[in-house]
Amino acid sequence: MMNLSLGLRTIRSRMRESVRVPLLYREWHQARKQLQRVPFRQDATNIRSVLIAPGDTISLTGSKGDEAMITALVESVRRHIPDCRFGIFSVDEDGAHACTEPGIRPEAVWANPWSLRKLTDTVARYDAVALMGGDVMDGYYNAITALRMWVLADLAARMGKPTVILGFSFNARPSPKLLKCLNALDPAVNIFIRDPISLERFNRFSKATGQLVADSAFLLQPRTDGPEVTRVRTWADEQRAQGKTVCGFNLHPMLVKNGDPSKIRELAEAAVATLSELGARHPLSFLLIPHDFRGGALGDDTVLAPVYQRIRATVGDRVIYPSAPLHAAELKALAGCADAVVTGRMHLAVGALSQGVPVAAITYQDKFQGLFRHFGLPESLMLPPEHILDPAKFIRMIETVLDRRTELAEQVAAKLPEVIRLAEANLKPLLGNVRSDDEPVPCAVSVR
Repeated sequence: MMNLSLGLRTIRSRMRESVRVPLLYREWHQARKQLQRVPFRQDATNIRSVLIAPGDTISLTGSKGDEAMITALVESVRRHIPDCRFGIFSVDEDGAHACTEPGIRPEAVWANPWSLRKLTDTVARYDAVALMGGDVMDGYYNAITALRMWVLADLAARMGKPTVILGFSFNARPSPKLLKCLNALDPAVNIFIRDPISLERFNRFSKATGQLVADSAFLLQPRTDGPEVTRVRTWADEQRAQGKTVCGFNLHPMLVKNGDPSKIRELAEAAVATLSELGARHPLSFLLIPHDFRGGALGDDTVLAPVYQRIRATVGDRVIYPSAPLHAAELKALAGCADAVVTGRMHLAVGALSQGVPVAAITYQDKFQGLFRHFGLPESLMLPPEHILDPAKFIRMIETVLDRRTELAEQVAAKLPEVIRLAEANLKPLLGNVRSDDEPVPCAVSVR
């Protein structure tokens, strides 16, 4: 029954793409003809408003990775241009409350029936456009969403607006439905790609020119003063005082293809067996860190809650699980409480690395390889999801990052200044020649 349901869903998705993609291309070509008379490119030094296109226009920041990128953008630009105002595309006004950054105006025009004209009318009211590239630009999850983002970027640039696609990943299997758009993209679009492997793939796929940056979330400053962060930091300090090493840990349901509930249960069972064995072998304490609070099969609680319940029975107060929804900047602070982090969420890895905490990764969507290359981290610290079910392999990877944590932390700290510089490159088209005495400061790094 499950396979039949997944098969029907795949068929419906392909049918929708077969109808919507040609219509979108037709609408895009018509809009381009109307915009050919724009006589200038707006000077970036005059920017006082930025329109954000998030990867998820429904929940906006349900993915903490999206929230990290949005917050880093807003905080960084406001540091240079304090009076800059921001808008954000959303499906409706009700969903826009999910964007927790103050002073961001929801633009509820990204809805069905989807209208490119409404989007460009909204773009016209702003000085610049920033698209949250993330992991949607290759069309792996949804070719229609990806194509809409590329079309929006092209038209915004043709309207004379400084346009940036903040550092994104590009996997090894991009949707071929994007190729015509990418090959005809306005050269004024700033295409920022967040790792060298993604850049290589992008350059092989299209004629458009990408530029290497690092993920903009590296610029996010951790928020350390909240009550939950304080509680976890106090717990972590107590564990270390007792001679324990604190291992941050994250798994999530998107590691399971098509969200098969039985496979998600297997994932949780494997995590329980692995952490229980590690806890018996070593003086370890476990900090379970969720990084997606959306409900259903998307949120991390689907996996982490049963893991916590099971291992709590065996390790007691050596495990903690701050499961209430937190801001991405607070989750980044939680990552900084650990001595090493094992994660299936890339932006949790970014949060840890930007504070000098070494990571091991459960890889998916071809994203971690490029991130690890920024820091010269070994492939032995990456494991595909299917190998989690082999306790020996999973334990070996976690023991490797824990045993080498001091050496790896020093390596991360040495590479971090260059990575921060690459992350700041995301902002150059928006800031122009603007400078401030209060330059962005990298997150504090401590090597334990």
